[in-house]
Amino acid sequence: MNKILVALLASTLLTASDTGNSESDGVSFRGMPTLSSNPTSGTGVGLMGMMVYKADQDSSPSQTILTGQYTNTKSYNIFAINKMFFGGDDFQSNTVVGTLFNNSEFDISIPITPIGPIEGNAQFDVRINIVAQQLLYQVVENFYVGGQLFYINQTFHALNDLGKVFLVTKGVEDSSRAGFGATISYDTRSKQEIFYPRDAEWVNFVANDFPESLGTEDHYYNLVLNARKYMHGFKDDDVLALQAFGQYSSSDTPDGALAALGSRSILRGFSIGQYKARNMVAAQGEYRYQITNTDFRLAAFGGYANLSGGSKGTQIGDREADNGNYYSGGVGVRYTIQEKQGIDYRVDFAATNTDDYAIYANINQAF
Repeated sequence: MNKILVALLASTLLTASDTGNSESDGVSFRGMPTLSSNPTSGTGVGLMGMMVYKADQDSSPSQTILTGQYTNTKSYNIFAINKMFFGGDDFQSNTVVGTLFNNSEFDISIPITPIGPIEGNAQFDVRINIVAQQLLYQVVENFYVGGQLFYINQTFHALNDLGKVFLVTKGVEDSSRAGFGATISYDTRSKQEIFYPRDAEWVNFVANDFPESLGTEDHYYNLVLNARKYMHGFKDDDVLALQAFGQYSSSDTPDGALAALGSRSILRGFSIGQYKARNMVAAQGEYRYQITNTDFRLAAFGGYANLSGGSKGTQIGDREADNGNYYSGGVGVRYTIQEKQGIDYRVDFAATNTDDYAIYANINQAF
């Protein structure tokens, strides 16, 4: 694994210097490798292409990302993401289009069933297709309101008997649904620090609704609060980043829309899809240490989350067993690939209180 990380960093350095390192206000491109490694989807490598541009001269830099990855468990994902500021930052547009196929595998333990305790290795696959669009408008300085539309399709298939037990007891079902929502946002990031804030606040409140009229089997909704604070550290070039996160989901929320630990942001290190519940409260912090006179930063991070509410599973277990407290922490290294916008390539190692661990190599900060 160390050789993989060294090769990835070396490739990144070469890519960043060879694809044009202009810091002008024009369009710039970067290409770089990605890496992820966790018990659920295995070890995967991929490629990411990034374009930074300005929709107009009076607005903050915008960013388009195209990324794809394939893992040793024959899992893959392809996503296109566009974050655009325009109209002198009066408007923000966020677009996501992507598909994910994941062969999941992890150990399960269900203490109470009609045939006694069940333990072993559950295997199943999941396919997710998503299209989402959000548009925000600045009503007064730093305050935005807007809405979003999205379509999500998820299918699951058990690969062994325990995989079937896991899907049934957790209430995991295929679903195809569309929804809409409203957003209120407070954002004090400056034009120069959209991607690497040093002294700013960002608070986002979202209310989403999935009515039966748009294809949802059972009507459900969720409320999400995401708050971030950035401040200078012990040195002016260092940054302390803090995040508070909360999600409340109604009783008929399908498994695929539950609050979940893992991925590359909320408590890095957990196996994606293993720990979920209707409700989550979480907090995490990350210290980013700038190595003087270099393009490198070091990072240390840690976080806590509480899951509650279980799920709508009607069989034994549902996700009540996932209710409880979770912790994770880790270290990472950052390399600045675009100095003016503060865009970093990062490699993180994370470990959890459930003895899981994960490695990520990607672009931008986790939060």
